[in-house]
Amino acid sequence: MCGLTENKGPTVGINLLMADLPIMLCDLLQGALESVPDIQVVKPVNDLQNLLDASKNGTADVMLLGSSRVENICSAVAIIDVLPDRHKDAKVIVLTQKPGYAEVISLFRAGVRGILCSANLRFDLLCKSIRCVHQGQIWASHEQLAHLVSSVSRPKSTDVTDSHGRPLLTAREQQVLHLLADGLSNYELATVLKLSEHTIKNHLFRIYDKLGVSNRMEAVLYALTPRNTLPVPARAVGETTSSKVRMIKAG
Repeated sequence: MCGLTENKGPTVGINLLMADLPIMLCDLLQGALESVPDIQVVKPVNDLQNLLDASKNGTADVMLLGSSRVENICSAVAIIDVLPDRHKDAKVIVLTQKPGYAEVISLFRAGVRGILCSANLRFDLLCKSIRCVHQGQIWASHEQLAHLVSSVSRPKSTDVTDSHGRPLLTAREQQVLHLLADGLSNYELATVLKLSEHTIKNHLFRIYDKLGVSNRMEAVLYALTPRNTLPVPARAVGETTSSKVRMIKAG
């Protein structure tokens, strides 16, 4: 694990709010944190309804949220989206299971400041992450940071235009195609874009129809193939398939 520093300062009296965690884990953490003098657990503990109630008073410096996949999105993302104003200054750490590219990107886009993997959770690292995030740092593993770098550095080579530079796809369809080129499945596309899988399938059907292709591999090949004239169906240039396209999951 590593932290990306924004600013440093003394860490004292951190009010920690825990919500949406497995009950047994929450009980263990609450008991263990009683012996940590600079971290105070905010009550009620693990009460999601209280967390989302805008009429309640009080807030926390740091939130530790659990994350489970519900209706194709990370529940932590859904929770963050509806947090009341009283929590707007709280820094969020999410505890999740083996987060992949799609989940990492969607969580950080939602404003999360740290991600912990429950599969190898250590109490000393948990306390360190709380302190680091409270000081303004980002807490992430090297793999998660690699996902972030990839998300902002991937080439914009999938923009599809005609010979006059006019876009053939809508902005959302272009976004779907762009992520498709990274090999994301429908489920991962839905997670990153915060849409249902049904909506993702509808976008894909429209993309296929506009480009004159029949599957996701042909759509990506179509977008990655250089052309100076009006585009032709990707199936006509299938022999130019790159190693990147070969890795894309068949749809």
